[in-house]
Amino acid sequence: GKGLMLRVVLDTNQLVSALLNPEGIAFEILKASGLKGEQKYELVLSDEILSEFKRVLSYPRIKKLHNWTEQRIEIFITLLKEIARSDDSRSKERIVPEDPDDDKFFHLAIKSDAGYIISRDMHLLKIKEFKGIRVLRPEVFLSAMKKGAV
Repeated sequence: GKGLMLRVVLDTNQLVSALLNPEGIAFEILKASGLKGEQKYELVLSDEILSEFKRVLSYPRIKKLHNWTEQRIEIFITLLKEIARSDDSRSKERIVPEDPDDDKFFHLAIKSDAGYIISRDMHLLKIKEFKGIRVLRPEVFLSAMKKGAV
């Protein structure tokens, strides 16, 4: 059942990449969360990540790249929320020394019992593993998923 499905946290930049580049790795990973085709894992989201996602998409230089209206972004977020698990962690635990702003991804992963955080962020990747949660680059996760290794 759903309880046994692997849970995964995509960092905000991965969500942004997925939206900006439907041909890219981030979107391919996102599709596998049930957005399109067979669901291979359960995506985990939080309100904090979604507000950051919206904020980044509204930066002028990013907006130029996607040209999505706010309404279209809201529809996309509604779609994500339908397939994802939503959790919120109030944890204040410090995990990422160089960037406390990245702690939220670990807090969410711990709270939702996720196995992986997918990111290209050096501060997160440096940690590699924390409390059984592994931080993987998108291409590493994707190829492991295709081999059935995650």
